[in-house]
Amino acid sequence: MTDDQTQALLTARLLATLPYTAAANALLFALSAQAGGLGFALHLPLAAALACCHIRLDFDRRIFADFALGRCTPAAFDQALAQSGLRRKIPPARPMARRSAGALSLWRKYLYLTAAQMLLLAAQAV
Repeated sequence: MTDDQTQALLTARLLATLPYTAAANALLFALSAQAGGLGFALHLPLAAALACCHIRLDFDRRIFADFALGRCTPAAFDQALAQSGLRRKIPPARPMARRSAGALSLWRKYLYLTAAQMLLLAAQAV
């Protein structure tokens, strides 16, 4: 396994924690809905942001797993994004470490939003 494949595998494995966080997000949202009020109104956009992050991160997890297993190369992936219209042009080659750093940065933001969701529910309970 190459260094890039190892980096991609590590990223995919960290992103594989998403189902646990998504379950916690759903539970926190349900508890907030039960409590109602202004706290729930604040939870709605937060839940939407968390759902968007979850979808993107799950896609990233699958792509990094494909990179790790050699089913897709970063260059082929970038080309497919451009051909499908999901990206305007093929970007310059980026090292796997930079790709991984971007995905893990979004993952950390997702975890911070989850923490904010917990704090919002705690404030709602008071």
